[in-house]
Amino acid sequence: MLSIGQWPTKPFAWLLLFLGCAALLGAALYFQAVLGLEPCVKCVYQRMAVVGIALSAIIGLIGSSYALLRWIGLFGWLYSSFEGLRIAYDHWDLQTSKNAFFAVCESAPNFPSWAPLHEWFPGLFAAPGLCGDIDWQWLGMGMPGWMTWIFGGLLLLGVIVTLAHFIGLFKKRKGLVLYHK
Repeated sequence: MLSIGQWPTKPFAWLLLFLGCAALLGAALYFQAVLGLEPCVKCVYQRMAVVGIALSAIIGLIGSSYALLRWIGLFGWLYSSFEGLRIAYDHWDLQTSKNAFFAVCESAPNFPSWAPLHEWFPGLFAAPGLCGDIDWQWLGMGMPGWMTWIFGGLLLLGVIVTLAHFIGLFKKRKGLVLYHK
């Protein structure tokens, strides 16, 4: 049986992470194109966080046998998951606050001038929706609530895998002491 600490060294684990991100992006496009739900700015930023995790998974997939690329993939996964969690929770809080009527967000994504993704790929990154609108719910929770849980799970899994991988590296090196009395 493969220990969690060995997952980053296996391309299949990175492939699973990438496929999970692809499924999330596919679901987002389904909600947008088929169900007609327009994404808001915070939705677009959450999509970017999923893209960040997917790109980190590709780096990990390509570099699973190279320590530097593995660590870049792990830290990219952690950072993108954290940012996605932060934005999704903020969006969820905005929608469920008592004064949600006054909830306002930016009218267009604030991408860098050298990469205006909302202009290059408007079907994926344009944000015509409003952050306060709750157009879809399942089991009493809207999209930001579900994304908060998804990003929280991805972040927790990333922390566990990273710590297990880090600890596994110290176990391999017998002469290295983490704590000495």
